[in-house]
Amino acid sequence: MKQLNVVREAIRRWQQPAPGKSGPRPTGDLADIVDLMLATGARIGEILALRWEDLDLAAERPTLTICGTIVYLKGKGFFRQEWTKTDAGFRTVVLPRFAVGMLMDRKLNAPDNPHDAIFASRRGTWLSPQNVRRQWRQARADAGLEWVTPHTFRKTVATLIDKEADAKSAAAQLGHATEQVTNKHYIVKPALAPDSSDILEQLGAGPETTGPTHQDRGKRRAK
Repeated sequence: MKQLNVVREAIRRWQQPAPGKSGPRPTGDLADIVDLMLATGARIGEILALRWEDLDLAAERPTLTICGTIVYLKGKGFFRQEWTKTDAGFRTVVLPRFAVGMLMDRKLNAPDNPHDAIFASRRGTWLSPQNVRRQWRQARADAGLEWVTPHTFRKTVATLIDKEADAKSAAAQLGHATEQVTNKHYIVKPALAPDSSDILEQLGAGPETTGPTHQDRGKRRAK
């Protein structure tokens, strides 16, 4: 969690205008996009396709419905596809408080746009996932956070939910039909080392062990 706060602060610092900073000026959206990825486990394209009508911030437990994604079509450019990557991707998630606060601030301060998009370009068009990824690459390079990718956020969400609840809940949050994909690609689990405890007993304080070894116990059971 401490590392995530470091990432958040680094992104917010990077977004601030700085004299002599080359390239297009950041829009200030990146930190909010990252927060919403952490709050939902959604993909970048799904986050950028969200509209204000997909939110229910007035509910006792505010929710967000993921029901589209941003795609590119040659000759048409980027547009909102009215369905998710998979059938399981169409889902409603309950929002944590930090995301609700961020979204309410955006609702108060964000200019209107013809698409009702939560995250829109300065021209009021859908944001390009490629442009967001480009901004992220620049931000992490400038901040020394090369180890963090958008996939890192989805893995963080899945691993935490699996730890505190179960893999089925993690899969539903990420929009996977089954736990197999979630377990294989998103949930970080420690590798199980072989049992070398009897070997390592030699590194103990005394020359003799105080109790029977696993092998001794096995021999006794065999008798």
